[in-house]
Amino acid sequence: MSYDFAARGAVRHLCDLGFDAAEIEKRLSYPLPLSRIEEELAIYRKEKEAPEASWDYEKTTDAYGRTSFRRVRKD
Repeated sequence: MSYDFAARGAVRHLCDLGFDAAEIEKRLSYPLPLSRIEEELAIYRKEKEAPEASWDYEKTTDAYGRTSFRRVRKD
């Protein structure tokens, strides 16, 4: 399972450099099935196309005078 996290980062990095799934498979120093690489590329490309959420921060003060910030989504 832990290699999945390492693979995810490596695959995404090589995708950003412009490599396709077959080239990524050749460059990795550990075995990772081509189907897993293609799956990760599809997920990553879909995430990159999605618009990023826009956030604001609200400052609140509780009854004891402690200040905190809450993250709220802009609409």
